[in-house]
Amino acid sequence: MAKKIIVVFVEGDSEEVFYSKLCKYLQTIKGTANKIIIKNLKGIGNYESKAYAKLKNEVIPKFKNANIIVFCSYDTDVFNIPFQQKPPVDWKKVESKISTLGYNIIHLRAEKSIEDWFLKDINGLCSFLGITVPKKIKGRNGFEKMKNLFLKGKKVYQKGFNVGNFVDKLNFDVLFSALEDDLTDLKSNM
Repeated sequence: MAKKIIVVFVEGDSEEVFYSKLCKYLQTIKGTANKIIIKNLKGIGNYESKAYAKLKNEVIPKFKNANIIVFCSYDTDVFNIPFQQKPPVDWKKVESKISTLGYNIIHLRAEKSIEDWFLKDINGLCSFLGITVPKKIKGRNGFEKMKNLFLKGKKVYQKGFNVGNFVDKLNFDVLFSALEDDLTDLKSNM
């Protein structure tokens, strides 16, 4: 049987750190050692061509005889903007282009944003920040809530910067339990 390669395309640095740790966690609980490749697309602009090019030029040539499973992760908040005429990524086009290489994609949708997922382990975040868990976090979305939570801990939250510092402190048992439905496909393919 060909070796299994899990390729996860991510939007940015925060997701790259998070999915690296998450995949290692899932491998541990499943007892597998498949190769995990996280490809940071540095934003969702040109997702279609960037994912295609990285898969075609960087992954497939190195793993010709492998069973390659392709995941595309993204935040859904930018796809739910009222009165938006054209979404930033046409997922049908992404799927079509990747299929020309002989692969299907599996979507990993962070409902709203990856910050909403981080907030699922509020105890781990507050422990990292050295603050007590607040009854309510101010902010209209996960990003604003993270910024306000970090301010309480006298730190600055910037999307993509130094997320490894707190991602290391997150309890992936708690996160996986809260996100199990969202991560079923990823877990089953580990």
